[in-house]
Amino acid sequence: MKQIFALTAIIGMFFFQSCATQGGEAGNSTLNLDLSGNWTLVEIHESSGTTINEGFPEKKPTLTLEAITKKLTGNTGCNQMFGSFQTNQNSVSFSKMGATKMYCAGVKESEYLKMFDQIKTYSIVNDQLSFLDAEGNTLLKYSK
Repeated sequence: MKQIFALTAIIGMFFFQSCATQGGEAGNSTLNLDLSGNWTLVEIHESSGTTINEGFPEKKPTLTLEAITKKLTGNTGCNQMFGSFQTNQNSVSFSKMGATKMYCAGVKESEYLKMFDQIKTYSIVNDQLSFLDAEGNTLLKYSK
């Protein structure tokens, strides 16, 4: 009976380990399930040349992240956006980003999308997701 319990425990450890890490194109990546969900932009770094209210007068950008499939969708304040991402611990990178092409006057969509190229890490504190650059500056901050 003890042998069955020990074997079950060992198999369980391997199962949970395989659920926490998955192989990706760039090596190992972590699932980071805490990223999953719907997020609304509440702050944008001054390097973007705009503020939330100035850059997105009608609609605030949103982001939906799916940690298991590593897909993202959202809205830029004007157009629908899509892409993928990879994580490794708290490091994050975005790829295959795209958006629909409607024109919206006054929306700083291109500045917003370019910021995803600068993002290196993330943190989540009190249901707020912050994306940071290599120097640790918060570029984009979202709320659930």
